[in-house]
Amino acid sequence: MKELWTAQVHLLTPPVEFGDTKCCTNVVAWADSVEDFHARIAAIFARRNWLILSVRQCKRVTECAAMTKEHAEQVKRARMEPGSCIFGRLQYYPSKPA
Repeated sequence: MKELWTAQVHLLTPPVEFGDTKCCTNVVAWADSVEDFHARIAAIFARRNWLILSVRQCKRVTECAAMTKEHAEQVKRARMEPGSCIFGRLQYYPSKPA
């Protein structure tokens, strides 16, 4: 049975206007398991030509003790859209390509 899962995902994106290519974001998605979560988000990010570098703190939303306001809003949106994958603001960090 599908339930909401969440994780912090680190990505490699095409360069943005200021040149950085690595970022992280919180992702909330419907999945059957950790493996299903990974497969679903990988497919979605691949459509944007983004590469997943790592997935951290992957767990069911029901196991989260505390969330930021933005993360809680993602969960709320995902609950209203079964089958969705909601990601938050991309937080870029210094990583200019060579």
